[in-house]
Amino acid sequence: MHPIQIVAILLIIAGPFCIFYIRPKMNNRVTEMKFMQTKTIAELRKMFAQMGENGLQDSYREYVELKGSAVCDQPVETPFSNQQAVYCESQLSQVTEQRERYRDSDGHWQERMVRRENIISNEKSSQYISMKDSSGDEKVVLEINAPGCSLDVPQTFDRFEPRGNLSRYRFFNSFSFGGYGADTLGFRMKEKIIRQNQQLYVLGEAYLSGDEIHVSAPNDKKQPFLVTTKSEDDMVKSNERNSQVALIGGIVSVVLGVLIFFL
Repeated sequence: MHPIQIVAILLIIAGPFCIFYIRPKMNNRVTEMKFMQTKTIAELRKMFAQMGENGLQDSYREYVELKGSAVCDQPVETPFSNQQAVYCESQLSQVTEQRERYRDSDGHWQERMVRRENIISNEKSSQYISMKDSSGDEKVVLEINAPGCSLDVPQTFDRFEPRGNLSRYRFFNSFSFGGYGADTLGFRMKEKIIRQNQQLYVLGEAYLSGDEIHVSAPNDKKQPFLVTTKSEDDMVKSNERNSQVALIGGIVSVVLGVLIFFL
């Protein structure tokens, strides 16, 4: 089979996948956000107390929508920007530049300099974060590293630094550059953080672990587990746009695939 026909078949397959899998997934998330009633942490505690009176407290789980703020008794310090945060994802990439030979359109060998970024570390500060709301001082634990969690955290730091400038960062004080080679131009540093008292919007399944209320991925895999710093309105609008893009993209993909295959 000709490579062009293979591309056409892949486009034809991708279209229905966008229309009948990705789009319904986006629509389901929009429905959950639009029609769920926000619960307070105090209401959750009362609900579990009532379940306890009926002997169901340990096994009871409920899918909930929560709004509150991220809190932490001992904030972490981010490795590159040295900010205080409840949660941090950091990524360090080595930036290299190497001479590469290639054939041009006339079949002649040429040389060019190629820059690449290779990720050498990708760290997360914790598996959980805590959240509280205006209903009281009690916190709930968000299991953000649970399988299926959609954690939407803003990127707050993205910087490339040449090797000669790295001494300004404490992170590199004990860093050995010997093994990275002369072609290393420097390093790109990225951070995504959740700050103390930053507002969170959460969809997930609440349950009791000991005396703590935890929120994690639902047993029903069709229900999303979402933790984001965006507002509910922003998330609804974003998912509605993604749904439309999936529909239009799916249709275009099928049409292009058919045209390519038969032309």
